[in-house]
Amino acid sequence: MLRSVLRTQLKLPCLTVRQYAFKSPSRAGSPENVDTLLAAYNAYSPHPYLALVGALQSPARPLSPRTVIRPAGIPQDEYDTWEPVATAASLATALDRAQDILASGQATPRPSDSVQHHHGALPTWVLLALLIKRPASPSEAFVVHRLVMVHPLSASPELTALVVTLAVAWLVQLRMYAPLQSVVSRLIKGHRALEPYQLSLLLRVLGQAEPHVDVQRMILMLLRLAIRNTTALGARTYRSLLNNPAISSAVARTVESHMRRLDYVPNLSHSRAFVRIYGEAGYRKRAARHWHRIRHGEFFGQVPWYISTAQFQSRTFDDYLKAFKNARKANLYLQYISKAVDRTQQASATDATQTGELPPQLKLRIAGTNNSDVWLRMLSTAARDASTDTDELLHLLNQGRTVFRNPSHKLFAISIVLKSLLRRQQYEKASPLLSEAVEHQDRFDVAELTIVIEAMTMLGRPDEAFRLLRKTALSRDRHSAGQGAGTSLIDTRTVNSFMISLLRIGRPDVVFYIWDTMPRIFGVDPDSTTLAILLKAARYARKYEGTLQVALQDFGLRRFLPDRVASSDLERAPQKLDREQALYGLERLLEPDSRRVVTGFWRGERAGVVALRLAWQVLVGNWPVLATLKPPVLAIRRNAAEQALSPVADLYHSIHAQTERGLSDESENSDGENLGRFPADEDGRTYFGIVPHDVMFRALLHLLAEEDQAGQIPLVLQWMRYLDVQPSPNTLATALVYWGEVSLQGPLIERFRAPRRSQYELLVRWITKWVGARRVPMREEMQRALKRVQYFREMPMLPVAQSTADKGWSQGSQAASSPTEASTSAL
Repeated sequence: MLRSVLRTQLKLPCLTVRQYAFKSPSRAGSPENVDTLLAAYNAYSPHPYLALVGALQSPARPLSPRTVIRPAGIPQDEYDTWEPVATAASLATALDRAQDILASGQATPRPSDSVQHHHGALPTWVLLALLIKRPASPSEAFVVHRLVMVHPLSASPELTALVVTLAVAWLVQLRMYAPLQSVVSRLIKGHRALEPYQLSLLLRVLGQAEPHVDVQRMILMLLRLAIRNTTALGARTYRSLLNNPAISSAVARTVESHMRRLDYVPNLSHSRAFVRIYGEAGYRKRAARHWHRIRHGEFFGQVPWYISTAQFQSRTFDDYLKAFKNARKANLYLQYISKAVDRTQQASATDATQTGELPPQLKLRIAGTNNSDVWLRMLSTAARDASTDTDELLHLLNQGRTVFRNPSHKLFAISIVLKSLLRRQQYEKASPLLSEAVEHQDRFDVAELTIVIEAMTMLGRPDEAFRLLRKTALSRDRHSAGQGAGTSLIDTRTVNSFMISLLRIGRPDVVFYIWDTMPRIFGVDPDSTTLAILLKAARYARKYEGTLQVALQDFGLRRFLPDRVASSDLERAPQKLDREQALYGLERLLEPDSRRVVTGFWRGERAGVVALRLAWQVLVGNWPVLATLKPPVLAIRRNAAEQALSPVADLYHSIHAQTERGLSDESENSDGENLGRFPADEDGRTYFGIVPHDVMFRALLHLLAEEDQAGQIPLVLQWMRYLDVQPSPNTLATALVYWGEVSLQGPLIERFRAPRRSQYELLVRWITKWVGARRVPMREEMQRALKRVQYFREMPMLPVAQSTADKGWSQGSQAASSPTEASTSAL
C-alpha cells in the first residue's frame, strides 16, 4: 500500500479515539478543549497575541503581561483601555466593561489596526481574550457571536480562523446552530485561503459535536472548500468526521471524494465507518465496495487482531445488510454467502495466503453470524420494502419469534414492524403489536419510544402517549439524581413525532400548547422541524375557525363572545406556566372525554398570525441582516380574491395594514437595533437551535398564502438565497403557484403586456438566475403543486380522533383511521 503523505504533513494533537475503531461509537466526544486549540495554533503559527492572551488568563501570572505588549505591537493606551476587559473574571463582567468602553468612546481609532474603523468591533487580542472565557448562558454566547460577526476578516488574517474556531467550539457545546451557521458561512465566503491545520481543527471541532443534522451541513460546506483548494486534512480528521453517529451520506460521499482527490487510501476505521453510513443510507454498491476492502484486507495499514473476531464481523456484516432495500435480494445474497463459506471451508489456509486474501476463518465467521442478527436485518429490510405484503411481513415476524432469545431483539423486531404498519395505515393490525411493545417499555431506546408514541397517538390515545412520555421523563430524572447525568430517552425527534401525530388526528391546539411548554415539560428545545410542524398546524387551524369568531377577533371584539376555550389568564398564555401548571394543562387537553372545542386560536389570537410573528422573530433574530433585504419583485394585489372585496373587508385591511406589512416593516427598520435583537419569544425563550431548511420554508410559504400574505413570497425566497438554502422543485412550484394569484392580471391584459413587465415573469427569471434553468419547476411539477393547493382548500375540517379507555386499542384505531387518511397526503 502507498503511504499517504498526509500522515507526515499534519501532526495535529492526538484524540482520545483509537486508530482502529473496535466498536461503533454511540455518542460523539466533547468539543476540543480551548487550551488544546490555542496550543495547536501556537505550534503551527506562533503569534504575539497568543502569548499576551495566555499571560492575561494565567492565574499564577508567571509572565508579566507588559513584557509581551511591545512584541505584540499594541500601544500602551490601547492596552490600558482594554486590559480590564481581558482580565475580567467572567464573560458577563467582560462584556459589561466592553459595552461601557464602546459607549463612552474611549476606544480611539488606531491607524495600523483596521478593526477600530468598524463600529462595535473589538481589537483582535481583546476578542481572543473574550473567546477563551466560558459562556454561562446562550445569551452571552450570542453577544460574543455578534462581536465575531462584526470583526473584519482582514484584521490579523492569521488569527481569523482561530477566532472562528473558538466561537464554533462554544456554539457547538451550547447547541446554538443558527449562530454557528452564520459564523461558518462568513468564514467560507470571505476567507477562502485556509491553511490545512486551520481547516482540520475546525472540522474536528464540528465532527466531535453532538449528533445534529445542521452540523453536518456546515461540515459539508467546509469539505467542499477543502476539495476546491486541494487542502490536506489527515487521517484523524477523517476519523473524527466519520465516527459521528449522525453523519449523513452526503458528508461521507464528500469525504470519500476528498480522499480520491488527494490519492488517500482509507484505513480500516474509515472503511468500517463507510460500510455503516452507506448501509444505513441504502447505498448498496458503495457499501459493497468498502465491505470488499475489509474482507480482502485492501485498506491502509496492518491487519489488526480483532478483525477476525465474531463481534467485529457480525456488526460489519449487519451494517452491510442494511443497504438492501429489497428482501428478495438480501435473501439471495445470504445464499451466495453460504455457498462461499462452503467453498472456503474446502480451501486450505496456505492457498488463501498465497492469493493475498484474508485467512479462511475470517470469511467463515462473517457468514456465520448470529442467526437472530441476520433475521432482524432481513425483517428490517422487508419492513422498509413497500412491495412486501402486510400479511407476509407479519408472518415473517411470527416466524422470528422462535429465533429471538434476547428480549431486546424481540422488542426491536416488533418496533420495526409496527413502524411499517403505521406507514401503510394498517392501524387495526398494528394494535396488538402496540400492546405487546408496551409490555417491554422498560427496555425502550429513543427510536423504539418514538415509534410507540406515534402509534399510540395515531390509534386515538394521545393521553396514553403523554403518560408514557411523562413516566419516561420521571425515570430519567431519578436516574440523573441518583447516578449523575444520564442519557435521556426523550429528545427533540421524539417530541416532533408526537406533535406531527397530534396534527394528523386533528389536534392543532395541542401542538400549539406543546410548543409553548416544551422546555418545561420535556426538557428539550425546538429545532427547524418543530417550527415546520408548528407552521403546518397554524395552516390547518384555519379549518377550525368560525366565521363570526374570526370577524370579531380581527376587529378586536371577541371579548363579547363567551370564551369556552380558556378559563384563566394562564391558559390564554401557556408560555408563562410553570412545570406543574403546564403538565396539568396538557393532561386536560388530552383527556379522552374532554368536551373542549378545537378552535383556530392560539394565545388569544388567530393561530396563523401568532405563528407568522414567531417565525419572523426566529429568522430575523438569528440573522438580523435579513431585515435589510428587499424583495426582488412586488405583488400587484394582496390575495387572489382582492378584486371582489367587500366594504367590510376593505375596512378590515385598512385597520390591519400595519400587521400585514410585517415583513416589509422589518426590512425598512434596518438600523443598529436589529443587529442586537435576540430571537426571543414573549416569555424570553431563545431559538438559537433553529436553522431553517427547505421543508420549513415551504410550510412558511403555505401559511403566508393562507393568511393572505402571498405578496411576501419573493422576500422569503430572498431569505432562502441569502441563507444558502437550496429549494426543492416542490418548494419553487408552490411559491410560483401562490405568486401567480397575486401577480397575474386577466388573460387579456397579460396578452398585450410586454413579457418583461409581468411580475410573474420577473420572479421566474430571478429564480432561474438563482438556481439554474435545470432546477426551475416544469409544467408537470407546477400541475402537481396546483393540485396539492386545491386539495387542501377543498379539504373539510379534520374530525378530532375520539377514543375512550373502554374501547381498547383496536376500536380506537378505527376512530383515528379516517382523519389520518385524509391528512397524511397533505402533510
